[in-house]
Amino acid sequence: MDNYFQKKKKVNGKPQMTKIMGSGLIILVSALSAIAFPFTTYATTLFTFGIAHIAIELRYIDSRFHQNLNKTLEWRLLQLVLLIALVRCCAIFGLISIQLAPLLELFGGLGLVLVATHHVYRQNWQLGILGLAVSCLGGIGIIKDPIFTLVILALVHNLTPVAFILERQRTKRFRTLLICGLVFGAIPIGIISLKLLGIINFSLETNTHYLNAFVAPLWQHLSIAYPLFSAATFLQCMHYAAVIGLFSRWTKEDAETFLSWLPSKKFYWLVAGISVYFLVAFQHSFALTRAFYGIAAAIHAWLEIPLLLLLPLPIIKQKSAAIGSEISTER
Repeated sequence: MDNYFQKKKKVNGKPQMTKIMGSGLIILVSALSAIAFPFTTYATTLFTFGIAHIAIELRYIDSRFHQNLNKTLEWRLLQLVLLIALVRCCAIFGLISIQLAPLLELFGGLGLVLVATHHVYRQNWQLGILGLAVSCLGGIGIIKDPIFTLVILALVHNLTPVAFILERQRTKRFRTLLICGLVFGAIPIGIISLKLLGIINFSLETNTHYLNAFVAPLWQHLSIAYPLFSAATFLQCMHYAAVIGLFSRWTKEDAETFLSWLPSKKFYWLVAGISVYFLVAFQHSFALTRAFYGIAAAIHAWLEIPLLLLLPLPIIKQKSAAIGSEISTER
């Protein structure tokens, strides 16, 4: 009997070890590629996985968090997100100026934060204060430099899977935090530090066409510009890997959702087809395709900001309920 359980443990351990080795290989290849070919790596991953990660992430957050939100809040968030998408459409077709579009988009984003803050404050004032602080930072960004603020938001957006992973892995939070800290923190900081010191400064590219994606114009003449872009490219790879590799498996087919999603098989076939279309379109005209891709990217990126503020509420409710039950039993 003991031999049976030992054999079963070994058999079950093989897939786990394979996953660990596969994940380690993806991290290693992404890091080396982001160091040696940062611009090619950024473009290739964006072309190939950009649309897929947006669709999978939207489907996951809908299935995961819809039941914790009321319809009124969801409709308000949806209206503001669609307004941001409309602003981007108008900018593409020249209906509003390039200078005005970032301002309007940031005002829409500020509205999303304020809507979430209002909802949060009524249930937990500490989180409400955090929301107000985020709103103040957004207001400062609008006043000081809208373009700089949008670039910073694009950079920070690559870290958002950490919050969703921690929310999912509540029972393994310490181990998860260590892994996320290594992948999304220590390795990018190491890339920046080693490249700044010239220890691993062996970039094989001279094309800087994509630098604006993660490095604000004010920083592009600084020595940190290229190390920062390499680190951000690595984070983008990890963002895509987390969303496509984890969120796709964590999405429940039978979950109650705000939107009506296709069954998994049809959904992934459709996503694959659209991804191929965008891959071809990117090769034909990067600037124009990137602009249209940016509409979908803005919807999912801006939607995550209020969700991150709302994320702790179910945990707080559970803790409050637990405390209340303890008090009642003591009586």
